[in-house]
Amino acid sequence: MALDNAGYMVHKALVSLAIEKALFDLGEPVYDKVVKMLNKEYNCYLPDCYEHPEYLAEILEKLYGPSSVSIVESIQTTLNEFSYQKRIGKFLEIIAK
Repeated sequence: MALDNAGYMVHKALVSLAIEKALFDLGEPVYDKVVKMLNKEYNCYLPDCYEHPEYLAEILEKLYGPSSVSIVESIQTTLNEFSYQKRIGKFLEIIAK
């Protein structure tokens, strides 16, 4: 069953908040750096990562290399209970690569 617009917006917000939480847990400079690079490289913001998780994965890898795994794990922990939702599951799969 396709998500209605309200469901889509809720999932997008949920993913965005999970990313924000993971980044802020590491400090505001980490959050600022990731947001700035997403904007510079892809002209997008955190909510756009729901449709383009590859952007987030690439930025985290560029900035933090192997250490990006801890950020991805934090996002996965926050979203794990929603991973049965197809789009959220796909998002988690892509950022974990």
